[in-house]
Amino acid sequence: MLDEIHIDLSTAQKSSQHTRNLLIDARRKTNIADYEYTKEVRIAPGEIPHSHPVLTLNNRLSKNNDLICTYIHEQMHWYVTWFSHVNSNKWHYLINQIENKYPDIPIAFPEGANTYFSSLLHVLVNWLEIEAASAVLGREVAIETTSKNWVYSGIYKIVLRDWDELSMLFNQAGVAPIRLATDMTPEDLALAARMDEAPID
Repeated sequence: MLDEIHIDLSTAQKSSQHTRNLLIDARRKTNIADYEYTKEVRIAPGEIPHSHPVLTLNNRLSKNNDLICTYIHEQMHWYVTWFSHVNSNKWHYLINQIENKYPDIPIAFPEGANTYFSSLLHVLVNWLEIEAASAVLGREVAIETTSKNWVYSGIYKIVLRDWDELSMLFNQAGVAPIRLATDMTPEDLALAARMDEAPID
């Protein structure tokens, strides 16, 4: 029989608690609730932040603005999922327009999002993140924070460079202005919780 060992989890617990406290503080001090399409959140040390099935943050997000932008980014995936199922034709149009506009979009991580479709998707998600973060943090802070994010760095550069053109496209397609989570029905939020966006033919 192996001797028992003592495993100290206090550091991981402390850093996760810090992330939790930052998020609670942000919710108390800002209007971030307008962009919370899910209120189920995991904090998982070492995991890459992701949106579904449960919005997951990691404990490396130690700065307030980084945490807020990452949190909003994952919430925007929920918003896009909702939009794609409610507005299937507009969703197809959006993806086709992004694909036509960026045939050489970066794919390789960290400049891109590992797959062609995911990189196209992140042109929209990253734009929405900056738009929502601007409402929460102010535009200058939102741009400064996202422009320093090394994850999807090439896509953030595209979005910031082509902001006006993309804004016109997204407003034309109806994905902007962003429909606030606080204006959504339980049925809307159930669509946002689906694991995938509407299929593209």
